[in-house]
Amino acid sequence: TPPPAPEETAKCPPFRARQDEASLTLLLLVPGIQPQSLHGDVGTHHYSLRFCSDTAAFALFLRFPPAAALLSAESSVSLSAHNAVVRLAKAPGSTGLWDKFSFGLDPSALQERLFVSEENVDGFLGTAFCPSPCSQSALERQPLIEVLDVTEDRIQIRVEGPWAPTETGATPKPSLT
Repeated sequence: TPPPAPEETAKCPPFRARQDEASLTLLLLVPGIQPQSLHGDVGTHHYSLRFCSDTAAFALFLRFPPAAALLSAESSVSLSAHNAVVRLAKAPGSTGLWDKFSFGLDPSALQERLFVSEENVDGFLGTAFCPSPCSQSALERQPLIEVLDVTEDRIQIRVEGPWAPTETGATPKPSLT
């Protein structure tokens, strides 16, 4: 039997988002995507996608900040038995690395995701060590955190303080992409 229509029981697909100066690439981690079910819509500041796999229906809506604009057409879509890759072109004037985007099933229920960058990691770690407004004495006791290397799969940091080891490796939280 065919899977249900996407609008009836859609769920958000697992995905990864990566970027370079000129494009954004989405890796949809869903096996068995039915090519004829894949329907995407690119707007200046959004991208929506609906599709079915052999077992389920999926929907994904991405919204980008005002300074982050897309060209009006997908650059490419590539399907394999195990996943799909969607490459979106950044509009002229919006090239460069973006900080964040929001995603969800539809525009009414979005959550924010940060791209992995040194600035986002610094901000994220700073918030983790001092989540609310800190007193001066708390700030003085706060460890010094230096980001040494950032890749999509690994973050290497150095933490200096009276209790901290000199260097550690850490994996980003799910909110970092």
